[in-house]
Amino acid sequence: MSECKESFGGGSGGGGVDPGGGNHFQTVEGAYTLHANQIELLSTPPLPPVVPGTCVITLLATGEGTDGRVEISGTQAVRITTGPPPLPPTSSSSTNGVEIIVSEDQNVTIQRGLLPTDQKIEMAPGSITIDAGAGTLTLKSLTQITLSVAEGLSTITLTPEGVKVQGLLIQIN
Repeated sequence: MSECKESFGGGSGGGGVDPGGGNHFQTVEGAYTLHANQIELLSTPPLPPVVPGTCVITLLATGEGTDGRVEISGTQAVRITTGPPPLPPTSSSSTNGVEIIVSEDQNVTIQRGLLPTDQKIEMAPGSITIDAGAGTLTLKSLTQITLSVAEGLSTITLTPEGVKVQGLLIQIN
């Protein structure tokens, strides 16, 4: 938990404002629902003279051990972006499905498991790494799979008809 949560006030079962820090805490036994056409959660630095801390929004469902869930759904799209504002924009009406967009110097990591031997896909500046861990890497497609680097100068294409390798230098060991 973050530092500001340690100084919440309000008493048992209620809500209140911490007079020393301006934090607000509210407890509800049961469901808490906000209903509106648009809802924004915004974390911004405070106005001076307050010393700003890290801006954070946490969505956490602890449950009773392993039954906590965070469910996010959009009938058209879910868009996740990181980077210094205003780019990449947090909103795009053309998003159709799920988009994850980060700035050029940031990474995207998808990892299953917590051990170094578990599976991981990482996109970093200048590289994409797919690590199958102790398992087997299997790429499945109905028609073809193409691996490409250097803006398409070197490619490996797998099709039901065979394997096609193209590049300025081709070496097979």
